[in-house]
Amino acid sequence: MSATYINGRYEPAGLRAAARIESQMQHLKASFRTGERREERTLFGSCGPVADQAAARALLGAAIGPKVAFHRLILSPVATGRRARRADLEEWTRLVLADLGREMGLRLTWVAAVHGNTDVDHVHVLLGGAGERAHWPGKGTVASVELRRTHYAFLERRAGERAAEIAARLTAWPAVG
Repeated sequence: MSATYINGRYEPAGLRAAARIESQMQHLKASFRTGERREERTLFGSCGPVADQAAARALLGAAIGPKVAFHRLILSPVATGRRARRADLEEWTRLVLADLGREMGLRLTWVAAVHGNTDVDHVHVLLGGAGERAHWPGKGTVASVELRRTHYAFLERRAGERAAEIAARLTAWPAVG
């Protein structure tokens, strides 16, 4: 059994791409009541926090590919019965998607939000349908981001490895007795 849960689907490019980005942005940011508190959701990307929905829409709007507008991914580490810290989930997401970008040879554009409104903490990611070729940075060479089965298998494997690395670092301290 895998140490992570990865789910994905893509939204095709076309006239309604901007409307689909807007719809998914609303889902990323929507606040749900979890228990007795209202969950505050902040958007983040590869370089840190994303200021607001307008900035996130602009990022994704600039990364629409010729066939795929964007990919919708749900990433979740092992369900251990403990709630993960938001900062750890954000770091884990950045590491996993950076690994995917290196694997594909692309600089990926994405926006995500941590959701803790279920029993299993998870991260919703909107991944742009186009990325910049990593070996020609700044040259404007754009390629389609087409996730195949091999990419999902890679994501699942690396996500499990990265989750184990973060968990080991968090529990590496000896017990206080």
